[in-house]
Amino acid sequence: MFAEGDWPSIRVLLEMRGWSPMHIEQIHEQLRQGWPLSTAVRHVSIRMGTCPMRSRSLG
Repeated sequence: MFAEGDWPSIRVLLEMRGWSPMHIEQIHEQLRQGWPLSTAVRHVSIRMGTCPMRSRSLG
């Protein structure tokens, strides 16, 4: 389960990997719904049709 207290470090990780603020907010919403980070990132990438060039697997 996602611990909201972990969010600042997750956000920094996503920013460093090139995710846009819009992507990051969508990923945050997925985490709040109980999805693991790797799945949340995959869902957002598929839904929005984009991901950053330097992104790497988070799972």
